[in-house]
Amino acid sequence: MRALGPGQTRLLSRRLPGAHDPVALFAALHGEGRARALFRRTGERALILVDSAIELEATARAARLEAVSENGRVLLEPFVAACSDYVEGRDGDAVRFAFPSGEPDSEAERLEAPTPLDLLRAMTGAIHATDRDEPFALAALGIIGFDHVDMLETLPARPDGRFPDLAFALAETLVVVEPSGAARILSLAAGHEEPDEEHRLYHLASERLAKLAARIEQARLPALADAPSIEASPDLDDAAFEAAVIRLKENIAAGDIFQVVPSRAFAAPCSDPLAAFRRLVAADPSAYHFFVETRAGTLFGASPENAVEVRRDGDGLAVSVSPIAGTRPRGRTDDEDDRLEADLRLDAKEVAEHLMLVDLARNDVARVSQAGSRRVTSLMRVERFAKVMHIVSTVEGRLPEGRDAVHAIRTCLNVGTLSGAPKLRAIELIREVETQPRGPYGGAVGYLTGRGEMDSAVVIRSALVEDGVARVRAGAGVVADSDPASEAAETRAKASAILTALGAAA
Repeated sequence: MRALGPGQTRLLSRRLPGAHDPVALFAALHGEGRARALFRRTGERALILVDSAIELEATARAARLEAVSENGRVLLEPFVAACSDYVEGRDGDAVRFAFPSGEPDSEAERLEAPTPLDLLRAMTGAIHATDRDEPFALAALGIIGFDHVDMLETLPARPDGRFPDLAFALAETLVVVEPSGAARILSLAAGHEEPDEEHRLYHLASERLAKLAARIEQARLPALADAPSIEASPDLDDAAFEAAVIRLKENIAAGDIFQVVPSRAFAAPCSDPLAAFRRLVAADPSAYHFFVETRAGTLFGASPENAVEVRRDGDGLAVSVSPIAGTRPRGRTDDEDDRLEADLRLDAKEVAEHLMLVDLARNDVARVSQAGSRRVTSLMRVERFAKVMHIVSTVEGRLPEGRDAVHAIRTCLNVGTLSGAPKLRAIELIREVETQPRGPYGGAVGYLTGRGEMDSAVVIRSALVEDGVARVRAGAGVVADSDPASEAAETRAKASAILTALGAAA
């Protein structure tokens, strides 16, 4: 076995026999306490996080990086070195960081200003995977909360909440499931300056691989109980939400903003998030499904909307976003479905709102792309989901040399479809009318890899479960001619699929 140096990793892998459904496999492993996160995009690979090496949590300008395994302890130092100027202190295997505040003078400075997002970049960029054939030899999975904008901008105070703005884990053991159902286990082993220690870490990785393969062979999918019958209560009732819409329309009339996306949260008991997630997946075949356990709570959902995607494209990287705006409920028959789609396409308010958000996405992508590379590759297609249908477009660009997925996060998040236009002023107004912190809602969930690739979904059609209570947040795009009662009804329609999985009515 060739010796590695510090900051390098070796990958062990094993293919699993047969075909596997990623949600069923995750549920079986999670039931044994052996899996913490699932991220699946329909028609593409699904990732199941089993073990972590290093975990990152950050809120505003403060961050904490912790080694949670022996590999993590070895790999922690290259991460710390990448942001050594901002180390505030150490607590055993954890390192605390404090990043400076301040307003950059230019767009270029804004893209490079130090923030906790630099630690997210370090999770896959500060170490080197020697296995170049496996796209997930290094992978970090997690959540970017809506209020991560406080890392980048100076904004009014937000409501207090315990969910961090960043919650990511560097995978130590990962299961990758292909669209065909073929699956493989990946187990990471860190290099070490002492050969005996490197051999020991390799042996531990080999043991993890064998034990997990045996567990998967024996794993059985837990029985799925029917949803309980429970009540859900909103933090803003219809009258209060409609009043917020009226207030925001006054801001639009005054020329303060063009569009804004207020939301409200429906709270319901949830003693079994995994069961609710499985019911949701069965009922809602969305583009993305995700289930992520963090120290602060469990997030699960079925999102139709891409947040930011960065893919290898020849010798470079391509970035894309796919804004969704414009909604109708699904019909009870195919004929009613078609009539509702026609009504959606002919609705001047919905079309104007969507085109405004496409323009915002074009501007976001242009800020991080090579000059002349930005283009709208799909405009105003209608996609149908379990309870609603939406208008969807896609905007793409090529990243220039020196730009990466974290730069794309800085320019494209939060997406305009969950904030508004102009974004910063819309977020300020959202903080004035919403009574609770958004947490992950309106942010992104997904992964980054050592190859520089990224895929993420907008956190919508989701529930955040904390202390046995699920909060299902849903919003509506408000423009000059919005009807407050219709916007309140739209939030209920958007929340209905998740609430049904929980056993509640909107």
